[in-house]
Amino acid sequence: MIQEKAKKRGRPAQLLQMAELHAFVEFLLGKDPRTELQNQVIDALQAEDFNFGMLSEAQQILVKEALKPYREHLKLQLLFDELSKNPRQTEYEEKFLELYKRYQKDTLDPAETNILKTMCTRYLNFKTQKLEYSDLELYLSQIEKKDAGKKRKAENQRKFEVGGGVLSAYKVKNDDALDTEKFLKRVRADGYLAGKIRQTKIYKKVWAMDLNPKEKTELLFEVLNQLALYGNQGETVKFVDFAIEVAQTKLKQKTDSVAE
Repeated sequence: MIQEKAKKRGRPAQLLQMAELHAFVEFLLGKDPRTELQNQVIDALQAEDFNFGMLSEAQQILVKEALKPYREHLKLQLLFDELSKNPRQTEYEEKFLELYKRYQKDTLDPAETNILKTMCTRYLNFKTQKLEYSDLELYLSQIEKKDAGKKRKAENQRKFEVGGGVLSAYKVKNDDALDTEKFLKRVRADGYLAGKIRQTKIYKKVWAMDLNPKEKTELLFEVLNQLALYGNQGETVKFVDFAIEVAQTKLKQKTDSVAE
C-alpha cells in the first residue's frame, strides 16, 4: 500500500479581532483627508461586517498593511497616556511627551515623527530590560544635537530673509560694495526717528483715524507740511519757526539740567 505524503498545511490565517477592526475603521473615518488605500479598507471591512476571515486574500493584505500605522499610533498613544500620569518625568520622557503633543496637532515633520516612534520603541525596550537607561540618554543627546542644529539653521535662514528684506526696502542693489557699518548706522538712525515720531501727538492723532496704514502715513506727512505754511498774515516767520525755537530752548534747558 502506497502511503500518501502528508500535505503540508499552511499556517491558518490569524483572524483579527472585530473589536480592533471596528476601532480601526472609526480611527480612519476620523481622518481627513484619507488615502485611497484607507478608503478601500473601510469599504472592504464594512462590506463583510468586520469579519476578517470573509475578506479575500488581497483584501486581507490591504487591511494588514493599513493596520501597521494604526498600531504604531496606538503604541504611541498608550505610552503617552502612561507617562502623562507620572508626577515627575525624566528628560527622555519629557521629550517624548513634547513630541507626542505636536504629533497630535499634526505639526511634526516626517523626520520628527520617526524620532517619536524610535523614542517609543526604545523606551518600551528599556522597560523590558532590553536596553539600559544610558542608551536612552545617548539617543536623547543625539536628538538634542539635531534640534540645536535645526534651530541654528532656521535662525540663520530668518536672518538671511530679514537682511534681504531690509536691503530690498532700502533699495540696495550692489550689496558687494555696501559699507555694512555705515548702512547699519543708517538703519538704526531711521529706527530711532520712527520711534520718536510715533510718540508725537500729531502721529497719535492721525493714527487714531479710520484709515489704512498707507493713507495714515501720507496724511501724517501732509499735515506736517501744512503746519509749516501757517503763520500771521503778512509775516514771513511761520508758526513752525516759533515751534522750532521753543523746542530748541526746551531741549537746551533739558541738556543743561542733566549736565548739572
